[in-house]
Amino acid sequence: MKRLFIITVISFVLVLGIQMAALGESPYEGTTLRLLFNRHVWQEFIEKKIPEFEKATGIKLVVEVFPEDQFRAKRLIEVTSGIADLDVFMIMPGQAGLHYATEGWTYPLDDFINNPEMTPPEWDFNDFFGGLKQGGNFSGKQHSISIQSETSLLAYRKDLLSENGIDVPQTMKELEAAAQKLNLDYDGDGKIDLHGITLRGRRAAATSQFVDFLYTFGGAWKDAEGNWALGKPEAIQAFNFYGKLLREYGPPGATDIHWYESTSYFMTGKAAMIYDANNFNILYEDPEKSEIVGKVGYSVIPAGPTNLRLPHVSHWDLAIHSNSKKKEAAWQFILWATNKENILEAHLAGIPSPRNSSWESEAFLAENAYPDWTEATTISYEIGNPVWNPPVVNVPEARDVVGDIIVSAIAGEDIEPLIPSAIQRLLSIEARD
Repeated sequence: MKRLFIITVISFVLVLGIQMAALGESPYEGTTLRLLFNRHVWQEFIEKKIPEFEKATGIKLVVEVFPEDQFRAKRLIEVTSGIADLDVFMIMPGQAGLHYATEGWTYPLDDFINNPEMTPPEWDFNDFFGGLKQGGNFSGKQHSISIQSETSLLAYRKDLLSENGIDVPQTMKELEAAAQKLNLDYDGDGKIDLHGITLRGRRAAATSQFVDFLYTFGGAWKDAEGNWALGKPEAIQAFNFYGKLLREYGPPGATDIHWYESTSYFMTGKAAMIYDANNFNILYEDPEKSEIVGKVGYSVIPAGPTNLRLPHVSHWDLAIHSNSKKKEAAWQFILWATNKENILEAHLAGIPSPRNSSWESEAFLAENAYPDWTEATTISYEIGNPVWNPPVVNVPEARDVVGDIIVSAIAGEDIEPLIPSAIQRLLSIEARD
């Protein structure tokens, strides 16, 4: 009877979104869950809806919210202390998922997901994009469920491509040719007025975009045997290509360019193309901030030499603390927070959905002003590579190592002699993990 009641309650909450107190006493009545959240637009969205969940299930939620740096520090202290009163927390798998799964701080969710007595079919795990599910999966176990998603796209000036007889680049070779042709000196004074492309070039910050070039060129952080693969020909080619794009066709001072500087070049009409986060389209299309509103097209990353396209996917997820004494109740919260209705509502509020159904919904399609952005985004979510950071526990230090190589590539240096020492530094970082 208890299991039957759970299924009934969850199904109504998931499918109908109505209050369930009238159905009778919940098996979780009086349970209190403690949640640790990063300050985020999704957190703001879901907190407003918490009374619905509490009334429907009888579960009380105590939510603690911190700015991101404080949140990460607080979460680490909590999980390493072994306390049992933390039940659910937000996590970005590409940043901390491997660390937390390896240490046993996140509870594998497969037994919940695959148990129809705990998870009704309406919740539909298969509705989540493949790249996002993979991102929360470590050693074959699902450790977290996505609440929002992000990838990177090629954004380009439709008007400039058209005026110069350039098709949307479908390969890296075509991307370079377009960047070269669009690198223009309008008045002939020897100074470039329009840069062919802009990318992040600032050390560690560049790695989160360079990774898409690395994998699209056929490279990887590590090979199949688990060895660092940055010295492989495909990786060297990716480093050199990324560096050349910025050095020859990008804005001046490329190694000081972060996302803010890069998007600013594009939004002010000083760059013809940009490769960066898909959610920056809200900046490009903002008439108060952008000079290129209505002139931007969007595409999946151009294919590499072997026709690969492997953009990254990054996402915030929800995980259950392995020391929680209330894991079943914690799963009820995750089910509710990530159901199709709540995820769609968040999507319509501007929080990119990790579910395919949100992007295909009539409500979204009715107001979809940028269909090429939608198509490129959803394709990238499905095919995306979740390993967007070097696969180590100490991600920031590893990003610095890779960032040093990127900076050298932008400067036009021969990077091959730099790789052995970089790999030794990465091995040293791993040894301290």
